[in-house]
Amino acid sequence: MNNYLQEMNLIDLLSEKHLTLRKKVIDSISDDLNKTETHILAILEFHQRLSISEISRILNLTRQGTHKSIQGLLSSGYVQGVDVENNYRDKHIALTSKGLEANKNMMVIKKQFEQQIINKLGEANVELMKALLIENWLED
Repeated sequence: MNNYLQEMNLIDLLSEKHLTLRKKVIDSISDDLNKTETHILAILEFHQRLSISEISRILNLTRQGTHKSIQGLLSSGYVQGVDVENNYRDKHIALTSKGLEANKNMMVIKKQFEQQIINKLGEANVELMKALLIENWLED
């Protein structure tokens, strides 16, 4: 397996690590949330409230797929529909206290995994990795 990883390009290596980390986080939470739902919760915590279309654009998913995930989160009580001022047709989606609690629990888990990575790679390497990932090197 190690030779396989050594032959991979940067894009595939980043994707592999991302998928592995997301799975570890999802497997570590007691809630019945999937990868898309946990991502939606994290996005909503950052943005406070968004329309389904805005969430779809951020996730790069179809509106229908996003709507299905939102419906699951609504029925489970993680999010709620919020009226938009001066707009009687549209609603925004926002976190409930249950959604905020789920995000808080996921952050604890993420920090634990980050500490494991620091223990393995060293703090300087992790800080360098974070700095490189923050850089906007995907622009044309």
